[in-house]
Amino acid sequence: MNSYLNYKPNKKWPVLLLVLLNSAVAFAGEEHKTEVNVAANAQTLPKVVTITQLLQIAREKSPRYAAALINIEAAQADVVAADVLPNPTLTYGRYQQTKGKVGTQFDGQSQQQYGLSIPMLIAGQHGARKEFAERKVEVAKANVEVGYTQMIRETWRLFIQLLAGQEKVALLEKSHKELEHLKNIVVSRAISGMASHYDVLRVVQETESMATRLENARTDVTGTAGELGVLLGLPNWRPEASGKLEPLKISADLGKLWSLAQENNPAIDAAYRETVAADANIEKAKTERWPVPSLQVGTAYTDKPYGLTTYVGVAVDVPIFDRGQGEMARAEANKHAATLNRELLLATMRQDLERAVAVLNRRRETLAGFEKQVLQPLVKIQQMSEDSYKFGKTSLLELLDASRSRSEIKLNYVDLLVSEIDAELDAMMVAGALSDQGKV
Repeated sequence: MNSYLNYKPNKKWPVLLLVLLNSAVAFAGEEHKTEVNVAANAQTLPKVVTITQLLQIAREKSPRYAAALINIEAAQADVVAADVLPNPTLTYGRYQQTKGKVGTQFDGQSQQQYGLSIPMLIAGQHGARKEFAERKVEVAKANVEVGYTQMIRETWRLFIQLLAGQEKVALLEKSHKELEHLKNIVVSRAISGMASHYDVLRVVQETESMATRLENARTDVTGTAGELGVLLGLPNWRPEASGKLEPLKISADLGKLWSLAQENNPAIDAAYRETVAADANIEKAKTERWPVPSLQVGTAYTDKPYGLTTYVGVAVDVPIFDRGQGEMARAEANKHAATLNRELLLATMRQDLERAVAVLNRRRETLAGFEKQVLQPLVKIQQMSEDSYKFGKTSLLELLDASRSRSEIKLNYVDLLVSEIDAELDAMMVAGALSDQGKV
């Protein structure tokens, strides 16, 4: 009769199953992680924000930034994995006498054996793995800051556009009121016979055109505010900008800005941390070249008659062919790539900063000349043009042209302010100063 039909489960099986179940429970346990609430209610956010408040909202309430932080959690999970020791291996086997005379293989009808193999990381693999994982966490944090800086640059740009858009709306509203005032003058002159019907139609047309331009400017402001909410991942939030549209007045000293960049620029910091992580990876690859021995202990026993034996042994790979050459070569290549990338980044950042500073100086010169030569005489010219029309020295078309010219000059001045602030923001981004909360 087949011996499997006569097999009876051993009483030690429940104990073995209990050990395996306990191991499974321990394996399934996970660290408690704090959930990030990325759902921000637009009603809880302020309707009017300064740049300081906006930067704070971007870091504390933006789902886009919260999503970027997940990369740090993933890197920290790798640290947990690297800190875990390899599991021991539990083996069980049973020999059953099936044919022949009992006792020819062993003295009894059956023999059962248990074995436990424990890997021993004696060459420093555990510490090297954890060190490399911790360095990768630092890289992840630096990369998150790089992404955050880019988001802040775009946020600040949209804030300046929103502030400039609101300024343009205010200027166009004022120009529209001036045209309304001018229209009243023309109508009064027409009633007294000093102006033609054509003059009335022409000034009405100019007033309506200004009203249309005003509505377009208001629409642009609404669009910019919505774009800001989309950038930060905050739906249904269309804030108004609070602040004065004026240059940030940062230093244009190239040497000073470059020193700040080497200390504070997150991209440069990330590149440096990549080289540190590459060094840790080389050390890890060196320790992984050593074979991992396993301490083996076990017992075997027979029944009918009963006999018990124990054994202790060591098992280890023999590094004849695979001596970790591939991992070492890959680690060395990664280190070389990280070093070259850092050198390239430093050179690129230096050139970018030189460009930003040169553009900033030109923008400041242009703005200063415009303020002195164009903007300052504007009030006097406006009064002179209105008085000249009242006394019949100039035509209506000349008066309208003067009014239109004043509006364009003021709008151009807003554009020049935005251009200079953008140049300052470019220099601040390279210098790593964008995350500093400041006022515009």
